[in-house]
Amino acid sequence: MKTYFIIIVLLFGFSVTSFAQRELTGATIGPDGRQIRQQQNKDDSGMLDSLGYNVESVIKAWKLTHMNSSIESFKLDTILGEIQNYNPIYQTSISNSYLGNLGSAYQSNIYIDRTNKENFLFFKPYRAYMLKPDDIVYFNTTTPYTRLFYETGGPKGQSENLLRVLQTQNINPNWNVGISYDLISSDGQYQNQKTKLYDFTIFSSYKKTNYAMNMVLNVNRISAAENGGVIRDSLITDTDEEAENIQVNLTDARSKLTNFNLFINQSYGIGKEKEIVFEKDTTYSYPIDLLYTLSYENNSWQYKDDNLNTDYYGTNFFLDQNTTFDKVEQSSIKNTFQIVFNENENKWIRLGARFGIESEFLKYNLRRNVSQYAWQQKDENIHNNELIASLFSLSGGSLNWKAVGKFVFEGYRQNDFELDYQMTKWIGQKDSGNGFKLSGRLESTTPDFILEKYYGNHQQWDLDLDKRTELCVGAEYFNKKYKFKIGAKFSQIDNYTYFGLQATPEQASSGISVLTGYLQKDFKLGNFYLNQSLVGQNSSNESILPLPSLSIYSNNYYKNEFFDGALGLQTGVSIRYNTSFYSPNYMPATGQFYLQNEKELGDYPKVNVYFNFRIKRTRLFIMYEHANASIGSKNYFSALHYPINPSMLKYGLIWTFYN
Repeated sequence: MKTYFIIIVLLFGFSVTSFAQRELTGATIGPDGRQIRQQQNKDDSGMLDSLGYNVESVIKAWKLTHMNSSIESFKLDTILGEIQNYNPIYQTSISNSYLGNLGSAYQSNIYIDRTNKENFLFFKPYRAYMLKPDDIVYFNTTTPYTRLFYETGGPKGQSENLLRVLQTQNINPNWNVGISYDLISSDGQYQNQKTKLYDFTIFSSYKKTNYAMNMVLNVNRISAAENGGVIRDSLITDTDEEAENIQVNLTDARSKLTNFNLFINQSYGIGKEKEIVFEKDTTYSYPIDLLYTLSYENNSWQYKDDNLNTDYYGTNFFLDQNTTFDKVEQSSIKNTFQIVFNENENKWIRLGARFGIESEFLKYNLRRNVSQYAWQQKDENIHNNELIASLFSLSGGSLNWKAVGKFVFEGYRQNDFELDYQMTKWIGQKDSGNGFKLSGRLESTTPDFILEKYYGNHQQWDLDLDKRTELCVGAEYFNKKYKFKIGAKFSQIDNYTYFGLQATPEQASSGISVLTGYLQKDFKLGNFYLNQSLVGQNSSNESILPLPSLSIYSNNYYKNEFFDGALGLQTGVSIRYNTSFYSPNYMPATGQFYLQNEKELGDYPKVNVYFNFRIKRTRLFIMYEHANASIGSKNYFSALHYPINPSMLKYGLIWTFYN
């Protein structure tokens, strides 16, 4: 695989070098993937082409949505904003339980933020750190675009480093190619806590007349030392012992995860071309789009421990009492065919409609029980065939809605279904930024294949689980002018599947309901900003689905500009807090969070103090993370026996180039 990547990178580098000097025209591809005649989002910089003419920097960015059948514009971040909030888990949820170190396993404390869509069970605690085809942002640019993010902090042996590099440019007005590389390398401040994660991605988009193509080739690798938490919480709360001297449960355990993706999405427009002018852009659409998507994924998870601690694992030694080596591998291939009838394009149907079929084949390699007290690695194959249907109206001036239905008619997940409805009603027209959202979803899903049967050295199970059913309804009011959002969601879950007190899967015998309310409001007093996010939750069964009743993220800062806007300054304090609850424990041998009833955790504010600067297109930050670590209570545990890192000075920069 490494050889293939080296060859591809060399070919890419040669292609970019060969074509980079050619003149780029003003044409670009818009957020919907169609050709645009008029330019928008122009940068004040430019570059000279090979003939000496100035080329304006016009950058279009978008993501594929709705099973890759449509495109959503993506706004590039160019302001100071929250550049110090770089930890990926806090970009997806304001409150999380994690193992304390950047890059370590996590679980959101907000129920509606938890993902149930991950195809490989062992990726769920690391999903926010990974870059997969669903996360890719595609570009069309008139000049090369490069973005560099770097963050570092801590002394040698306890250092933390995060690097993100993105480079993209057009080979011609219709074809864009890019490369991204992300790296997290964090030693951690406690023993045997080092994490190292990286992803490397090549992506490309092409659009000419009625044909479009998107391609992604990427790999993710995760290596995490597992320390099992500290041996006694009192070593944190009742002593002044340095973090690196505190004893942990495991000294030679580690997990390794790998992920490889190949993704190709193609569309072909049929019918008479129609010109559409929207927000000064001219785009082209067709009555019918035919789509074909190929997605190949290869995944693996390993857990090794060469120095088994019997005090930690107890009597759970099913295979070997001296060493542990558990492994699960999975490969999958999906073929998806869809036909899209674009709205307002067909005489016989004014609404938009989408119909499709998806075929999925999966191959697992994992340990199986072949006879009494005998196990071996075996291959097992499963497949699923699914029908997809959708109706939508997304071009209305004040009302947009879409309805999606999915049904697995054959295979391992036979009779699984999902019904989803989303509606947005603006008060006035869309550009008012003021309105309501309503949502509803009903789904019935087969539990993950690995949750049915697994044989590890420390945990084993052989279960017959029922389908998990969930009904979720929500309502939200938003006002962009006043930067205000308030909403609520209600979830009713039957056959809720979870990892119980013994760190093995279980199913709830009765239904569980979760009520979630959330509020976001940004206040401005002159140059002072008070940005507040609150989430309240109530679970009908706290013993099976414990949740904090209140989670808060408060970011308060002063912001100003100097020297005619050439220098920007932002300095402030951010606070994260959640009420106490039975935060989960973590089992390294399966890489999963599970229930505990030993003690409640939380009721502790984590305070960060930061300074952000902007010098033209370069942004820098300095942050003293967990500034209150040595003040007051030291009960700063995130998961059971897993403290967050003590105070650390960190700094970083974002450097953007348009030429």
